Amino acid sequence: MIQVTRFVLTQEMVEQFYREGFFYARGFLTKEMVDAINEENAAFANEKGTGEWKSKAIIDIAAEQELYPETTRFLTSPDIVSFLEQILGDQVKLWMGMYAVVAPHGNGLEWHQDNQYTHILGHMLNGFIALDDISQENAGLWLAPGSHLLGRQPNINTEPGHKRAAEPENGVPCPPLAPGDAVFFHRETLHHSKKNHTDKPRRAYAFQVAAASCRYAQSGKRLEDRVLLSGYVKG
Repeated sequence: MIQVTRFVLTQEMVEQFYREGFFYARGFLTKEMVDAINEENAAFANEKGTGEWKSKAIIDIAAEQELYPETTRFLTSPDIVSFLEQILGDQVKLWMGMYAVVAPHGNGLEWHQDNQYTHILGHMLNGFIALDDISQENAGLWLAPGSHLLGRQPNINTEPGHKRAAEPENGVPCPPLAPGDAVFFHRETLHHSKKNHTDKPRRAYAFQVAAASCRYAQSGKRLEDRVLLSGYVKG
């Protein structure tokens, strides 16, 4: 069986997550795991379409695990779940997992927070894992340190589609990421991605998890419609 990760989380990384809103995890996924995820999604990555940025999401693991066994095994791996629990200090629920592709010469996304979509109260974490070499040449990620401390920002996009926040003054590009490298950031950290200037699709895996204590802001209810990853047993 493919080993998912050999990464060791440090207390400084956890502290940086809460202080700065993000931290880097070099070599987070093994090469074998990266290759397995790419193989399962090869057709999607090379699929022709009208959009420049496209994604394929996993929310219901039980419904997806036969089609994407290695991708869902990564999401439910005890080592990965323990890693996420240490950061959020609670059991964790999967909000969504997403195979994310920026087409050749396609555009990324404007500055935004994921909490501008569904408003969640409590700590949530985003993981962005490079499945290719990713730099500013091929839709590299940008982050705004400390922006999670501002709270949920208003959406200034007047057109239908993706949310958009005002551009922060302190946005910085992520350093180049090798396949398997990751950056983890708070759900309210402002981020965006640039244009893919290359002739190849830029492949990444992005996922979001919530502390089990999180609640929907609109209803006050817990996230009962999301899968608890802690102690997950394959259906």
